[in-house]
Amino acid sequence: MNTTRRDAAKVARQARQALAVCLAAPPLAFLVIVELPSPHPVLVLVSLLYVIHLGALLRSVWTGRPAGVSPLVLVAPTLVWLACLWVLPLAGLFEKAHIAPLAGVAVVPAAVAVADLALRVRLRTGIACVAVAAVFTLPDPAPAALAAAVVFGTVIIAIHSTLWPVSVMARLEAAAEVTALLAVAEERLRMSRDLHDTLGRNLAIIALKSELATRTGRVEELAEVEALARKAQSEIRAVVNAARTPSLNDELDGARSLLHASGVQCTVTDNNRGLTLPDDVREVLGWAVREAATNVMRHAPRATACTFTLTPSHAGEVTLHVVNDGVHSISERSAKQGTGLVGLEQRITPLGGRLEHGLLTRGVYQLLITLPLLGKE
Repeated sequence: MNTTRRDAAKVARQARQALAVCLAAPPLAFLVIVELPSPHPVLVLVSLLYVIHLGALLRSVWTGRPAGVSPLVLVAPTLVWLACLWVLPLAGLFEKAHIAPLAGVAVVPAAVAVADLALRVRLRTGIACVAVAAVFTLPDPAPAALAAAVVFGTVIIAIHSTLWPVSVMARLEAAAEVTALLAVAEERLRMSRDLHDTLGRNLAIIALKSELATRTGRVEELAEVEALARKAQSEIRAVVNAARTPSLNDELDGARSLLHASGVQCTVTDNNRGLTLPDDVREVLGWAVREAATNVMRHAPRATACTFTLTPSHAGEVTLHVVNDGVHSISERSAKQGTGLVGLEQRITPLGGRLEHGLLTRGVYQLLITLPLLGKE
């Protein structure tokens, strides 16, 4: 990405510099050609001031940075160059044949100054330049007015046709950077969500087994704790490698084993036998079963019964309904603070599913998940 950014910056810089040279070369060449046969001090002074004015304007084109002065202020000296259409020929410093080219040269700074402004400002500035050129070249205003109009429009078109691809490249570069940042943020969110869901149940089981080992003194419980710790390590590696995909059947069996070990009567009813679920639906349901079992262990320590019911519907949906007792009350604050259900909802929403949870009756809590079998349309 750094190489691409450097290449884009190099192309943009070269395009701006080439544009600045192309805008400066014609008027400067015209002034040199006109003055070489018989240079006059007044004409040389006017030309020098014009070059300084044009150079100040083209500096922003060359560098790509704003001039730091209002463009309308930079347009003002153009009136002086247009006045030369009347003053210099009157003083004999310019021939009549040079008036029309001189009108074109005079409006170049004005066109450069307003090229990035709104369309109405460019139109008004162009009309004003053409009108002034016509007034100062009476009684034959057509050649000067036409030259001023053509040069003004050509400069505007040249600037936009050159700098528009540069601006598109800059926007594409910014979009690529945003996309990369979003990809990193999404990966971090996935890892945090998977770590929460993976470690939550394993740590709950380890805590339960450790408590049982402390109370009973059974060595077998410590061996199971060691096995669970090793399993948790392998699952963390799988999460980091984006390879952790929970199995729905394994999660149902694990939830039943965990709740039975903690003294909760767990009933699993799978009415989905014979129906093949999409892989993404099975994965989300597996995470949901794990989160539900973990929440029963954490938030319902006095629970005595828990049921998991998996049911397909005629509307092309499958529902997972988890009900457990042992819940005294659920405050709004504690419900909002949980990150497990938030992460679960983030898994369900992209599939077009729904998540509902809350007290079913007094002391009974329910978690209802509905997923379309065909995914989100």
